[in-house]
Amino acid sequence: MKNTRLILCIICSILFTTTLHAGPAADAITVAGEVSKPGDWTADKIKTELAADLTTLSYTGHDGKHTSTVVPLVSLLKAAGVATQLKQDPKAAPGVKHAELHYVITVEGRDGYYMVFSIAELMKEIGNRKVYLALDADGKPWNETEAPMKLIALDDEKPARWVHSLQKITVMKITPSATQPAGHQAGN
Repeated sequence: MKNTRLILCIICSILFTTTLHAGPAADAITVAGEVSKPGDWTADKIKTELAADLTTLSYTGHDGKHTSTVVPLVSLLKAAGVATQLKQDPKAAPGVKHAELHYVITVEGRDGYYMVFSIAELMKEIGNRKVYLALDADGKPWNETEAPMKLIALDDEKPARWVHSLQKITVMKITPSATQPAGHQAGN
């Protein structure tokens, strides 16, 4: 009886640990970090919950012209609880004034390729960059190397920040460093 309990405890422990370390499902991306509503997002969930923000986009990629159903990255961030609008408070202390601009977003592919965006460049009032999550390609789900979604930074001159096979979007707050850059002296 004791051996059976021990074996069951070990199996439960292994299953629990595996669940904790499992990444998003193959058809989902994870939104994490400094967000009030972290979680996994599939193309179907985005189409349902962000239907008002969906649009069709024609673009040219490295493999030719395509049309995709897309949602702005900033819309997904807003749905995850990220402040995506500039708040004006002229009486705010300098360290907290425009605090919503102190965030960066990393977008990571399943192959480890990642890119960084600032929230300011995505916000309509500041950068208004056209950065989208493409949910499909020419009306069909992405192929295995591109699935489940692709990030398209349409305003960039080169597609270096386009990320295929999205896996994770992480929001991080940036704070000033306590150290000065090399060669900088106080009072200069």
